[in-house]
Amino acid sequence: MIRVFSRVAAFGFALMFTAFALPAAAAASTYELRPFDARSLNAIREARAGRPFVLAFWSIYCEPCREEMGQWRSIQRKYPDVPILLVSTDPPEERVTVARFLSQYNPGRVETWAFADDFAERVRFAVDRTWRGELPRTYLFDAGHRPEARSGRLDRRWIENWLARQSAIPRR
Repeated sequence: MIRVFSRVAAFGFALMFTAFALPAAAAASTYELRPFDARSLNAIREARAGRPFVLAFWSIYCEPCREEMGQWRSIQRKYPDVPILLVSTDPPEERVTVARFLSQYNPGRVETWAFADDFAERVRFAVDRTWRGELPRTYLFDAGHRPEARSGRLDRRWIENWLARQSAIPRR
């Protein structure tokens, strides 16, 4: 009798686990989270030599960041020739939650990255020595990779003016 109950209980737990694990796995697979560490910005610049890009830092715990996600999708559609890279500053153990968040808020066809180092200060310092961790934080890198940075809610007029100027510059 105990063996039968144990098998039924084990089957029930397996079914419950599958019911919870499948949606999490599906959400996690929607966006590929590349690891972002102290060397990542240099690699990103090298890969985009002579081309502008947007680098935006955010967190699942940041309310203005939630509001921005839909804006990134519409901005990317309007200016598809300038890559947008979104970097989650959440700890590495939050990757599944970050992937779920991205699937829920759907920022569109953007590159997605996540901090790969528990020592967030080291990563922030490698990006910008003056950045103290305020979020959201957006960097606009022109073709010469000169950055313009802003903290706080996304200023749609500022970023669209900048993107329009970048899009008007002929590419080599």
